[in-house]
Amino acid sequence: MVYYYIFAVIALLTQLLFLVSSYRHLRFVIRKYRPRKPVYQPIAAVICPCKGIDTTFDRNLTSLFAQDYPDYEIHFVVESTDDPAYARLTDIIAQQQRANSKIKAQITVAGRAKTSAQKVHNLLTVCKKLPDDIKIFAFIDSDACLKSHFLTSLIYPLRRADAGASTGYRWFVPTDGRLSSKTLSALNAFFASMLGPHRWNSAWGGAMAIRHDLFDKIEMPKVWQNALTDDYTLSYAVKRAGLRVLFAPACFVASYEQISWTDLFLFARRQFFITKVHARRLWQMALLGFGCYVTAFWLGLVVSLYLMAIGSSQATYAAILPTTIMAISIIRALMRQAMIGKILAEDRNGLITPAIIDIFLQPLLAVFTLVTILASATTRTITWRNIKYTVHAPDHAPDKIEISRL
Repeated sequence: MVYYYIFAVIALLTQLLFLVSSYRHLRFVIRKYRPRKPVYQPIAAVICPCKGIDTTFDRNLTSLFAQDYPDYEIHFVVESTDDPAYARLTDIIAQQQRANSKIKAQITVAGRAKTSAQKVHNLLTVCKKLPDDIKIFAFIDSDACLKSHFLTSLIYPLRRADAGASTGYRWFVPTDGRLSSKTLSALNAFFASMLGPHRWNSAWGGAMAIRHDLFDKIEMPKVWQNALTDDYTLSYAVKRAGLRVLFAPACFVASYEQISWTDLFLFARRQFFITKVHARRLWQMALLGFGCYVTAFWLGLVVSLYLMAIGSSQATYAAILPTTIMAISIIRALMRQAMIGKILAEDRNGLITPAIIDIFLQPLLAVFTLVTILASATTRTITWRNIKYTVHAPDHAPDKIEISRL
């Protein structure tokens, strides 16, 4: 039992540190989530890659035209005109023109990617053609629904001298009654609470911005040439230049989704696979963190029940580990759910069940997450938006990505 108690002390101290980090995150977000005064608003280009029709596609993309930002233009980008998104984008732009929208919008057809992920190729195609008078690149995914202050809030941190990039993050809102869709929201909630006022932030590609001159200075076209993902590579290049990725709490976006259990597993495995390829240390930390959590809780529970069954006086002491871990998990989940209830107040009703899952089922969610992390370690292939990628020599810029279309 001595080794058990030593492990218990280490595990509990670790969880207490995570609790302190969660509290700092909550304080930071609550203090910063309200829109800022528009004191920094250089000319910006919003770049939105599209492939297929996302859930609430029209609503999401229409929100791009409703930003309270004085001078910006929108660049939608698709692989080909055969993509269903192309026709819908044409209709959306026409609708906005009929509604007398003054926002300039156009569609770029990027063609097929050969050395990088299709999304990265699409973004780079647009960035290369934008003139120097565009001072800010803002990258927005088509599954993000924006509030009117979003663009102002995303660009605001870039006024700082130490700012390399700014980022928001998604919060999944289920649009159907499936438990798998609600579980997706609960799983994602944990990672949404990791961003904060620290130097360990990574940009999220669905809502990130960077100054045009810095984009060129850190050679993002070269970095993206063989990249599997846009955001981890941009974060890496920014930090390599001695700058920071700054989190903008006002830029939490609702992502309305529905998903099956199979697709949920594949989605989670894909996220960790991309992390393994482009941010290996972060992947290793996730493996260690979830491995320790799962081991501590479930081992503690089994040991406690066994000692209770044999009538041991050590049962009460042994139960401190799983009981405390569960209590800390509940407190952390309550904090992040209270936070998002303020930020996405209009979606509060749709987030009730995901909140319950997040609060009370963390030990099960952690097992699922650990399984997907381990699964990502055993593959070199993922499928992303009907394109299969096989990665060789994982690194910040893999030597080769084989691409095949399904």
